[in-house]
Amino acid sequence: MSNIDAKKIIQTLLHVAAKVESNKDYLCELDGAVGDGDHGVSMTIGMRAVTRAMKDLPDSVLPADVFQSAADAYADGVGATIGPLYEAAFAAAAKAAHGKSDLNHVEDWALVYEAMAQSVKTLGQAELGDKTMLDSFFPAVEHIRNLASQNSSLNDALSSTGQVALAAAISTKDLVPKRGRAARLGDRAVGHQDAGATSLAIVLQGFAEGIASA
Repeated sequence: MSNIDAKKIIQTLLHVAAKVESNKDYLCELDGAVGDGDHGVSMTIGMRAVTRAMKDLPDSVLPADVFQSAADAYADGVGATIGPLYEAAFAAAAKAAHGKSDLNHVEDWALVYEAMAQSVKTLGQAELGDKTMLDSFFPAVEHIRNLASQNSSLNDALSSTGQVALAAAISTKDLVPKRGRAARLGDRAVGHQDAGATSLAIVLQGFAEGIASA
């Protein structure tokens, strides 16, 4: 496996951005069932901003600088509700990676993912079971934290974490939303998969694929 330094994380975020954009219509379709139908567009706008930010970074950056640049890109580029959440998440990732020249270990990514999830929880005032992105993020965090203590390979850990996130996102069909526009539908939203949980799973899968190919 290559050294997962800032350059590799930049390449990985570019892959994440492309993966999100390729799922834009799917995410809008999911969101349209219970919300405004623009989630895929908002995520794509954010990830396009991230792509532009990545191309402007100098060679001397550290992983934390890369994540902070992604946070700044979401802050500047996305006015929808999801913008501040991803801004907070990437800023938290920057803090978790502070002072590190690489993120070569499962524990590094467990810390990054946990920091991201907790920042979303704090800002969004949501809990597990509220039918939000946290319903895929928290199971993913728990999974990778467990793997961090089991000497798993990084590629395997990130890949299986993405799979756990996707399975959890699919399971949001059974939940009643407590946050966002979907909350006004109550039980009528049962049977519909949460778009935010799904896009988060796509992001984590993108990280796994990007790191594996780095």
